[in-house]
Amino acid sequence: MLVAERLQSMWTQAIAAGPTGQPILDGLAFEFNTQTPGVLDWISERGAEFVTRCTEEQKDAIAALLEKKMRESHTVDELARLIRPCIGLTEGDARANARYYDNIVATMRKEHPRMKIESIRRKALDASQKYAEKQHRARAFTIAQTESAFAYNRGADEGIRQAQGEGYLGTMVKRWSTSGDDSVCDICNALEGTEVDMDSDFDFKGKVLFAGQHMLPPAHPRCACAIEYIEVAAPRGRK
Repeated sequence: MLVAERLQSMWTQAIAAGPTGQPILDGLAFEFNTQTPGVLDWISERGAEFVTRCTEEQKDAIAALLEKKMRESHTVDELARLIRPCIGLTEGDARANARYYDNIVATMRKEHPRMKIESIRRKALDASQKYAEKQHRARAFTIAQTESAFAYNRGADEGIRQAQGEGYLGTMVKRWSTSGDDSVCDICNALEGTEVDMDSDFDFKGKVLFAGQHMLPPAHPRCACAIEYIEVAAPRGRK
């Protein structure tokens, strides 16, 4: 439901906006078509990949909690309360939440040695649930920003390819462009200004989540990089 109703609409809007950010298309009588197989197939495939990845991350997150907490003699109800707020978080987020819970328990046992362990755990669970809410908000922002970036850059690439196919543009290369501010990471700084052919990958490390991931930004979650498209040879009979 989330993918169908929310992300699909966001992807479509971001794809449509992609070509508008390319100066090389300014002034051309070119109209970007968002209903081509290239665009529609990408949205469909991206939705399936997103669901699969979220499912895998969820399994890892729950497994991490169970692995840690089953050794600590929690009841089924306590485990359920620990797991419930972590649904939708990554494995790293879930582990961070578990550490937060453990730190609260340890602190309260030290500061309130006469308090029953059940009461301590209950208070720690309440605190970890509030922390999970904060994690969910951050996770939602990361997903929204990163998925918008995927779609925006895909739209720009598709727009350039459509313009090439219609004779408005000739041979093109892709140039990696960072946001140029202090938040640019080492991975993207190393890519700044790198030029490759339209069908070539950029060389950067990281887990490959789907085919063609290295052809365009983003290089990582919350990446704000984009591509500058440069014409290196004019088409025959340019329109």
